[in-house]
Amino acid sequence: MRRHPLRLLLTSLLGLLLVITGCGSPSSESSPTPTSSSSASVSSSPITFTDASGREITLDQPVTRAVVANRYNNELIRAIGSIDNVIGVDQNTAQDTDYWPQFNEGEIIGASGSDLNYEQIISMNPQVLITPKNSTNETDIEKLEPAGIQVIIVNGHDTATFAQQVDILGEVFGNQAGAKKVTDFFTTTMDEVAQRVTGIEPKKTIYWENNDDFTTAIPGTFNDGWHQMLVAAGGVNIFGDPTINTKTIDAEAILQQNPDLIVKITSGSSLKGSSVSTPPATEEFADLANEMVARPGWSDLSAVQDGDFYLTTGFAEGGLGKAVGVVYIASWLYPEQLSDINPDEVFAQWMAMQGMPADGSSYVYQYSA
Repeated sequence: MRRHPLRLLLTSLLGLLLVITGCGSPSSESSPTPTSSSSASVSSSPITFTDASGREITLDQPVTRAVVANRYNNELIRAIGSIDNVIGVDQNTAQDTDYWPQFNEGEIIGASGSDLNYEQIISMNPQVLITPKNSTNETDIEKLEPAGIQVIIVNGHDTATFAQQVDILGEVFGNQAGAKKVTDFFTTTMDEVAQRVTGIEPKKTIYWENNDDFTTAIPGTFNDGWHQMLVAAGGVNIFGDPTINTKTIDAEAILQQNPDLIVKITSGSSLKGSSVSTPPATEEFADLANEMVARPGWSDLSAVQDGDFYLTTGFAEGGLGKAVGVVYIASWLYPEQLSDINPDEVFAQWMAMQGMPADGSSYVYQYSA
C-alpha cells in the first residue's frame, strides 16, 4: 500500500508534539520556582507558630536576618542548614572562633542572652532575636519589639522539648526539611538508648559534677537539662531531689551514697565553664581527676576503684540536645546493653551536622585507680 506523504508528515509532527509536551511537564514541575514567585507566595501566607514561652508568633515570611543568643540555639540553626541567615550572636558563642569562624567582633550582640546590647542589635537591623527562656525576655521584648524586631524564645538546651525547639526554628527559617533531619536523628538516638535501658532494675546511680566543685544537676534549676540527660540514660541522679536549694551540695552525701558512676564536666582551667569546642589536654584531665580522688574518702568510692569515673566536657555531652551525652552516660552505666552503640560515632555524626571534624575519644578521660 502506498502511504500518503502529507499524512506521514502530520503523523510525525503530532508524535513530536506529544513527546515535547510529555517531556516538558515533569521538567517544569521539578525546576526551582523563580525567586520572585516564591517571595510573592511567602508574603501572601504569614507564618504563625507558638514559641517556647507559649507566645504566638506571626512572621510575614521566613527570616533571613536573625540575631541569636545561646550556643545551643546557634548549633541547632547550623544543624538544620540555616546558619547563613544569622547575622549576629552572643559572646558566649563567638568566643569559640575555631567552632564559629563566620562571626567576628562586629557581629556580637552582647555577652550572653542575659546581657544583650540593644543598641547594637537595633543597628544591625535584624528581623528577629532568638533567645532562650532563661534570659531577660521581658526586657528584650520591651526594648526590641517597638523597633520592629520580634523576640522568639527557643530553648535549644532543653532535652525534654528538643523536637519542639527544632520545629520552631524550622518555621522561623522556612526550613522544615532541615528541621526534620535533626529531629529524626535526635529521636532515633534517644529511642535506641531507651530500648536498651528501659526495664533495667536496679538502676545504677550517678554523681554528676559541673565545672565548679560540688555543684551538680538539680531538677528544676538551670542545670535541669543535665538531670534530664542522666534520667534518659537510665540512671538515678543521687541529687535528683528538686527541693535541694543550695548552690553546692554536701560532700559527705556523696560518700554516703557511694554512686555507681561519677562524671565530671570541665572545659579546662583556662576556659572554665565556657563549653568551648576544644577539649582539655589529656594531662589536664588526669591532673583534675587526681585532685578529685585526693578529696577525703574519694579513693574508697566504688566508682573510683572500679574505673567508673569519667571526665568529659559540656560541649561534647551537650550536643544534639544532650542526646550525645545520653549515649555516653548510658554506655558507661550499662556497657553490656550498649555494646553495639559507639558514642564517639554519635558525637561525630552531630559534628558532621556542624560541618566540623571530631574525635570523640579526645573529649573523654577515664580514671584508672
